[in-house]
Amino acid sequence: MSDKNRGLLLAFIGIMILSFDSLFVKLSNSTAWNVLFWRGAFQCIVLVIVQLLYNRKQFSAEISRPSLSILGLGFIFAASTVCFIESLHYTQVASTLVIINTAPFFTAILGFVFLKEKLKWPTLLAIGIATSGIWIIFAFAPAGGQWVGNLLALITALATAIYLVAMRKTKGEQAANILIVAGFMIAVFAYIKGAQPFSLSHIQMLYLLILGGIVVPGSYLCISKSTAYIPAAQTSLILLMEILLGPLYVFLVIGEQPSLNDILGGAIILITLGIYTVWDIKQSA
Repeated sequence: MSDKNRGLLLAFIGIMILSFDSLFVKLSNSTAWNVLFWRGAFQCIVLVIVQLLYNRKQFSAEISRPSLSILGLGFIFAASTVCFIESLHYTQVASTLVIINTAPFFTAILGFVFLKEKLKWPTLLAIGIATSGIWIIFAFAPAGGQWVGNLLALITALATAIYLVAMRKTKGEQAANILIVAGFMIAVFAYIKGAQPFSLSHIQMLYLLILGGIVVPGSYLCISKSTAYIPAAQTSLILLMEILLGPLYVFLVIGEQPSLNDILGGAIILITLGIYTVWDIKQSA
């Protein structure tokens, strides 16, 4: 398997797992701070166990004196997570996901500025068209609360772009440690803001265990590693699949119906992604 195909496969596996994120947030049916606490705590605990089992010596040395880059990227990832969860409590899942997936636009700009990555014009065109789908969301003048959710989603998109570009530069080598630091920060911040982590039922805890212990670390380890083989902007473009899968899972399990503008915006992005993916595969053949 070529490096490019390996990167594409990792990105696709990552987004297939990550698409369950919104569903488990909704199924947990708890406050944003409770969700954030356990999401961060389980993310941190599970990855610490994995590192101790498979990479004990190096992990102990790195985590005892974390570098500024690990702390900084951990903070950025934590900020994106907090804004994402808060956004889901202000607006529809589909709205949040469509806006978050403007990240390819930001990623392409940051990759060009900081990594000198020159993308081919079809990639830039795909990013531009796909990103334009967000304006359909805003064009229908959502209510005040939804504007807050949309803004938080936009912050998440920018933070995601910064994270992916950093992973591209470092080849994803510190991904696990960054996610551990981020999980710890998220849990502490949520607790300070008023989380009541032990007020949840057993079924709520189960949903959050799956979310924080499997979905988040599994997906982001794959996504982070994919940037070692393909440009960060291309990884970010593949993440647009979440716009279809995330709301679809929520609709099938919970019955939350996406609005017409969410469907139209998502359709633009998905069609563009499909055409671009076919083109890219043919170019690699």
